[in-house]
Amino acid sequence: MPRLRRRTTGPWPTPRAGTLDVTCPAPSITPGYHFTLHLTGAWEELPASKPHHAPRAAATNHALTLARNITASHQLTDTVPAAARINTLLGQPTEIPLLPIRLTWAQVHLTAEPEALYAVTSQQRRLHDQELQRTQQQRRLDEAHALRDTLVADPSLALAYWFATCPETIDQETLSRVERLITTAATYAPQGHWVQLARLLTDFTARLPDNAKTHLVGTLATLADRYGHADIAAGMRSLRATQPSRESDPPDKPTA
Repeated sequence: MPRLRRRTTGPWPTPRAGTLDVTCPAPSITPGYHFTLHLTGAWEELPASKPHHAPRAAATNHALTLARNITASHQLTDTVPAAARINTLLGQPTEIPLLPIRLTWAQVHLTAEPEALYAVTSQQRRLHDQELQRTQQQRRLDEAHALRDTLVADPSLALAYWFATCPETIDQETLSRVERLITTAATYAPQGHWVQLARLLTDFTARLPDNAKTHLVGTLATLADRYGHADIAAGMRSLRATQPSRESDPPDKPTA
């Protein structure tokens, strides 16, 4: 029968303690530009049967990981708020997860080189100017689209818009310029050919006698009725009813 060995347990090792004093770079939110981080603090071991082989390194890694994660989300100009956030979290005793080590306290001091601060500030200013320029270009493009749609819907507004924006340019050639503007807008509009057709009809009817104009309006009203637009047909008929009629010429007197 085998003999049972007596299991002996000795006292746990005496916990160790030490301090931290490290200086290293820390990333900022801008790639290529770093803070200079100075970390100080203290650590101590917790009673354990298997102590950590490098407790100082473990405490340093814990503090630096927390600090660098915070600096990576700050601009290089934010040394004060970034350090305040880090020291808020490191300023009280913290047990390192899964390790028999306590970070008694730690403090971080952040600095940045003047050349790096100038470069980052210039970059932020350029990005702001570019975003402002893009916003202004988009606003002008939106205004141009709105103006085009408005002119296509009602080309007669072109003259009113011209007078409202550039009254000093109104001269004898303004009407011809507006005509060219309307034609160009109609050409590039999705349904611009209907605007051009309306202009052709206007030119065509201007050369007709009154009875032909009346007949044409009546025919268009009948077509509008046929396609289910009674309101438009009624409007056309009302226009026909209000058209001034020319008095017929008196008959020639018979000659003797």
